[in-house]
Amino acid sequence: MSLTNEGARRLSRKNPRLRKPHLYAIGATVTVSVLAAAALAGPGTGTGHAGSHVDAPSAILNPDVNGADLFAFTSPDNPDMVTLAVTYNPITLPQAGGVLPPALFGKNTRYDINVDSSGDGKPDLTYRWTFDTEDKRIAGIAQAKGHVNTLDDKDLLLRQRYTLQELRPGKAAKTLVNQKIAAPTRAGLVSMPDYGRLMRQATYPLPGGGKTYAGQASDPFFIDVRHFAMLKLGVDVPVPVNPLIFSNVNVMSVQVPKKQLALKGDPGRNPVAGVWASAARKSLNVQGGKPKWVQVSRVGQSFFNEGLSPDGFLQPGGLLVGLPGGVADQFNARRPQDDHRWKPINDMVRKPGGPHLVNLFHFLTTPPPKQPRDDLWQILMKGVGKGNGPVKQDLNAHALNRDASPSALRPAEMLRLNMSVPPSAKPKLEGWLEGDRAGFPNGRRFTDDATLIFSRIILGEPAGKGHPELYRFSLARGPVPGVAASFPYVAEPRALP
Repeated sequence: MSLTNEGARRLSRKNPRLRKPHLYAIGATVTVSVLAAAALAGPGTGTGHAGSHVDAPSAILNPDVNGADLFAFTSPDNPDMVTLAVTYNPITLPQAGGVLPPALFGKNTRYDINVDSSGDGKPDLTYRWTFDTEDKRIAGIAQAKGHVNTLDDKDLLLRQRYTLQELRPGKAAKTLVNQKIAAPTRAGLVSMPDYGRLMRQATYPLPGGGKTYAGQASDPFFIDVRHFAMLKLGVDVPVPVNPLIFSNVNVMSVQVPKKQLALKGDPGRNPVAGVWASAARKSLNVQGGKPKWVQVSRVGQSFFNEGLSPDGFLQPGGLLVGLPGGVADQFNARRPQDDHRWKPINDMVRKPGGPHLVNLFHFLTTPPPKQPRDDLWQILMKGVGKGNGPVKQDLNAHALNRDASPSALRPAEMLRLNMSVPPSAKPKLEGWLEGDRAGFPNGRRFTDDATLIFSRIILGEPAGKGHPELYRFSLARGPVPGVAASFPYVAEPRALP
């Protein structure tokens, strides 16, 4: 914590309640350390919830629709293709012998990855997964009764099949794969010794080119909790690094030609695509009639809801995971096309509280950027373009699409990818802020330290000087284990004997 005796005395004279700032630092250390421990522990179901993988109270009770992370990047080994991936069921503990309940994809659930190529906040393309479950377990325990070597192995007692559809407005749904078997929850090193083989079997070709994978993986998300604490509490405290290092996730991913995502199928003229993921469940109609599908989860740019919601995770004055029914919960039910009309999202982007907390507990040495934050509105809601905000670069704004109608463009929260930017031979951890234009927030790769990049942007970069000195030291240097060389790029899920 940056603190001088004279600075502390000046601040304490202005605010008597802060005359013992070291007590706050101690309390913050304990709080964040407990947070890190909780991320590793989890309840008896085998799934824990903490860190940046929880952005709203409702997510705790619904891990199978708790959208953790979204990724979009030009495939490094096939630069004519784009890879889209989303993870659910975060912080799933490794299994031994398949005794713990498995982390399943939800039934009666629609998982969507949405693509907006025109910039109006509406999906021009949706990839939709739906799952069915085959359960032959005895008394609901033990996924496998022997060594599982193939997805259709008779020793695998619990498996899920899925259908993947391509949806476009005004067109009939196109089925890309039908009733394919997803890679199962890894039941342990003994039961599933060669999970890499199962992952290869669960990677299916798509008509017209491309591939898809659905199954479990080692969680590619990594974080130095110190950076999280800096933005949410205002202090830098010694805490365990990357508490999610032992956890797994469920992942759905597709690799498709760039023309599939581009406006009018032309990535040369229209290279920018916006991406977000959502999950929906059927609601019960107590008055009769057909049940309706209701969106219950939404994920776009990393850390957006967690880092900016006024009642969000660890926000002073709120509960640990926000207020039920508050802004964080509401965000998960809203659509990007309505963002520009929603006052809470306007306030949380243009008037973020994190920089003021950092300023307060670094004793006036880190003045926050002036509000309203037009730079954040540009970066997070419109994409970066020379003519649409204070950052004078052309990076990932939909306005860069030549065939996009300027009158139709709408500010909306989503992950934007400029497909004309080639993949980096040596990706840099801090992406765009280190001059690597192929990194977050221009899409997101598995190797991007998205939480760190997001935090630095919130503190003013690159429109202003910011405070990069606060983030110089970190032991979180990438996903552990590392990224695979080919699709689906994620590593095998962790397991115990």
